[in-house]
Amino acid sequence: MPQEKRRRFDAERDESPSSPWAGLQADALGVVLRFLPSLADRARVRSVCRNWRAASYGRGVAPPLPVLVMPRFRFAGMTPGGVLTATARRAWMPPEVDADRADCVGSSGAWLVGARQLGGECFLVNAFSHVVLHLPRLGDSDHSHWACSLRKVALSGSPESGPKCIVAAFAFCRSKPELALWRPGMKAWRVWQHSLIAGHIDMAFYQGKLYMLWRFSPSLFVFEIAEDEHGVKFSRMKDCLLEKLLPIPLGSNHVLSCNMVEWRGRLLLIIRYYGGYLVRHRVLKVEVFAMDFSTKPISLTEIHSFGGDCIFVGSGGCKSFPAGQYRGVEGDLIYFVPDHYNPHDAFVYNMRDGKTRLIVEPLPQRICAPVQSLGFPVWLFPPE
Repeated sequence: MPQEKRRRFDAERDESPSSPWAGLQADALGVVLRFLPSLADRARVRSVCRNWRAASYGRGVAPPLPVLVMPRFRFAGMTPGGVLTATARRAWMPPEVDADRADCVGSSGAWLVGARQLGGECFLVNAFSHVVLHLPRLGDSDHSHWACSLRKVALSGSPESGPKCIVAAFAFCRSKPELALWRPGMKAWRVWQHSLIAGHIDMAFYQGKLYMLWRFSPSLFVFEIAEDEHGVKFSRMKDCLLEKLLPIPLGSNHVLSCNMVEWRGRLLLIIRYYGGYLVRHRVLKVEVFAMDFSTKPISLTEIHSFGGDCIFVGSGGCKSFPAGQYRGVEGDLIYFVPDHYNPHDAFVYNMRDGKTRLIVEPLPQRICAPVQSLGFPVWLFPPE
């Protein structure tokens, strides 16, 4: 809610007749919030009055369910039943974001990563406080930012942590894929170009290193990060030889789609098997492996349960969520939404029985078949 509108809203609330509900004890309100995992329901509680809004924060309540950010910054919430609402509402964004012309390409906590693809401009915006942090233009080092397209971003921590937050970007500059690093205080990106940087990748920070995974083939690379007088930079790249450790694929005509996610201190590999390039929307199988980097070579252990947690997979990154903390919210599910490599994927996979279902019914066209020029859905994880 814009700040000016919020001030008027509070003034109207303060002028309203007093109600015994306004004096509800903070502990009692915390109990109520535990039964409201939906972000929209919690927002309604906080809109009752200033006292309720102040008392609702810092109550030790588990974070609300994730929100799916559609193109043009439209938000679709999740119900306690684990399905998306069919209606996506336009979220207010600061004018400098220019939501109609910007793509949302990633997220970290309450922060969204936006980009205007034609000019190489990119920024971070807090979806709730509306603070905007501008990043250097991609390609500025050789004045090629007009030919840069940002595809994916990973953050090592919250932007609020200052220099401790490292931003890794995957972009196409003059039709060539490249990786870049930046952190607050740096004037430009530090770029790494290599023939092994594929056109479709997944990225994740894990234990101080950046991992890059090929989406179409289970090849994993790890980058060590160093510092110098200009900031952070890539110091070394190593092939983890992951493809040699996986079981034989289902068949020669099958294709893969791979992702990574950190779950309870472990880095997981998620593989979707499809019936072929022409029928990529038909998922045959999903496998999940925990990767152990303490052994040489690394080792894999297949897992069949998340201990009640859920995993959310999308173009803006993957993240685990403690669904088991809520009564009535099913766990051990993987939520998939479309991305550049799988433009028609929008389903939920059950780790317990191997079954799939639609992520929302009826399935909106804007979810199942997004227009690439408008970007793809991104998961957002509100802090409370």
